[in-house]
Amino acid sequence: MERVSLTAVLRPETGKNAVKRVRKAGLVPAVLYGRNHAPMPLAIDRRALVSALHTEAGRNVVIELQVKRDGNEASDTVMIAEIQHDYIQRQVLHVDLHHISLTEKIEVPVPILLTGVPEGVADGGGILEQHLRELVVRCLPTAIPEHVTVNVQGLRLGASLHVRDLPPATDVEVVTPPEEVIAAVVAPKEEEVAAPAAAATPAEPELVGKEAAPAPEGEAGAQAKAPKAEAKPSAGASAPETQGSSARAGGAAGKPRGDKPGKTEKKE
Repeated sequence: MERVSLTAVLRPETGKNAVKRVRKAGLVPAVLYGRNHAPMPLAIDRRALVSALHTEAGRNVVIELQVKRDGNEASDTVMIAEIQHDYIQRQVLHVDLHHISLTEKIEVPVPILLTGVPEGVADGGGILEQHLRELVVRCLPTAIPEHVTVNVQGLRLGASLHVRDLPPATDVEVVTPPEEVIAAVVAPKEEEVAAPAAAATPAEPELVGKEAAPAPEGEAGAQAKAPKAEAKPSAGASAPETQGSSARAGGAAGKPRGDKPGKTEKKE
């Protein structure tokens, strides 16, 4: 395992404004955690930290940290536990460091590297999907692998590779659950077939309240030729009107319709 050296200084002040001043000076705020001392706020040179992260070990790099305090320097073996990045510029904003012992095993995530072309891709036209990107292992800090190589050449169409299928390692213990799927070869998704085009002349829908069929030509002609009879007043046509007037006139002697009972019309 590759090891690098970094220098850090104590941060006398904490808080949002103090952190802004540290970043403006080209440093990265950090906190060192350990079993033998309380969390220690530090500041590390940004360029040196980024250079350490770009080694082959990546974030699992073992760091010999030189901490300056009260004019003295103390050396600690540490590893990066967590990194905070800026979402836009992807700059390192903060790091958490943990003190480690080279003689005690630790758990770390290791990248998974797939090799080979699966049979289901080469012969069956399938697609290789990687479901797991990292594998958590337990080992000594000096035995941390840079990556875990997984050969997927034997995967056929519809087959998958699980964590339990990995060959055992001598100095590394796998912590990730064995039922986790690392990679699988799946069939490509079929394109949806367009629905058949509708008929050129669709059937006319039945109308609600459809008009009755026209009458035969003879009947229609007869109805058209027949003249409408005019209603002429007859001699006795005025009888009902006179009778109605008499009824209305005589209603005053009887019980008036719509008037209160017992009242009679007063004449001048």
